[in-house]
Order: sequence, then structure tokens, then C-alpha cells
Amino acid sequence: MSSLKSFAPFFALLLLAAQQAQPRRDPEEYIKLLESERRVAGLQVERVVATLKLKPGQRVADLGSGSGLFTRPIAREVGATGVVYAVDIDPALLKHVERTARGQEIANIRTVLAAEDDPKLPEPVDLIAIIDTLHHIPNRAAYLKKLRGYLRPEGRLAIIDFSETWPEGHEEMKYTLAELDEWMKSAGYRRTESYDLLSNNFFVVYRPA
Repeated sequence: MSSLKSFAPFFALLLLAAQQAQPRRDPEEYIKLLESERRVAGLQVERVVATLKLKPGQRVADLGSGSGLFTRPIAREVGATGVVYAVDIDPALLKHVERTARGQEIANIRTVLAAEDDPKLPEPVDLIAIIDTLHHIPNRAAYLKKLRGYLRPEGRLAIIDFSETWPEGHEEMKYTLAELDEWMKSAGYRRTESYDLLSNNFFVVYRPA
């Protein structure tokens, strides 16, 4: 046992070196990718937001908000009496959301720095939107179950993700709509809506069962 303990500092140094050797994602380049014309067109941002039929005064969480591509139009839909929580684990992206909200004079966006296993919303909301994000979450079944505590009794959970062709590098993140339905059923949701707006994404809405 003592010999193993003597190697502990060495292994810690190796781990630190490996972490430092990993390439850091440049926030500005990533934002350009998230806001690219091709991605905006493919996700049909304005049409998706209109389909959600949001009402003034509602509370919405944009979970995995990224650059705020959906956060800003959602904020406009719920109006000055509503609130949109831009939820992400990347502080640099949240700062960008705050800057663009100020620049566009949108005053009802609140940023939330989340943990990987908890969105840390400050209150239950009327809608949680998870757009092009769920595949990044490791333990999806447990995560979706946790979200029940962040939804109002009549709240909705809208999910958009890849359905046909997955981008290169996403091989380990793939899942199917059938798998999602099973996770949601186990977590106590029922699917209430399904839309065929997007060519390479499913768009589904769930409510508590």
C-alpha cells in the first residue's frame, strides 16, 4: 500500500499534464460555428420558436444555450414580463449571451452556469428547450428525470436533436428517438407533440404524465 501511495503525486502530475495538453476550444470560433448561416438555416430558428407557441409572461429555460441563438428570439416571444434562462456549462458562452442581449436591448435574459448533471435553474419553468444539446449529456435518463423538478405542473419539455446524419466526431453520442421516448417514459413524461419541420432533426415535445 505504501508503494502505491508513493506513486500518487506522480499520477497526479501525469493527469494534470494530460489535461493541459488537451486543445482548448476557442470560444469565438465556436460561437461563429453556432451562429453560422448554414446552422441557422438548418435549425429554422424563427420557425421553431413560433411552433413552440410561447406566451407573454412565461418562464423558459434554454438548456445548452450556447451562443444564445434560440435564447434571444425566445426572450422576444415571452416579452418583458417573461424570463428566459440561458443555461450552459461554459462561462465564456454565457458572457457572450449577456453581451448580445445588452447589444440588442433584450432585458429578460438571465444566464445560469450549470453543472454537467444539473441545470441549476433558480425556479420551475413553463418550458425547457433542449436544442442540439442532449447528445452531449452523459447520463441522459437520470438527467431527464432530474428535470421534472424544474418544470411547472403543466410545463413542457421540447427536444431537438439529430435524427439521420450525425456530424463527424459524434459517433459515441448517438441515440435514437425510440431510446429518448423510453427515457422520458421512465422519467414520468408523455410525448404530446412531434413536428417534421427539420430535415435532419427530430422535434418532439413532452409533458409530465
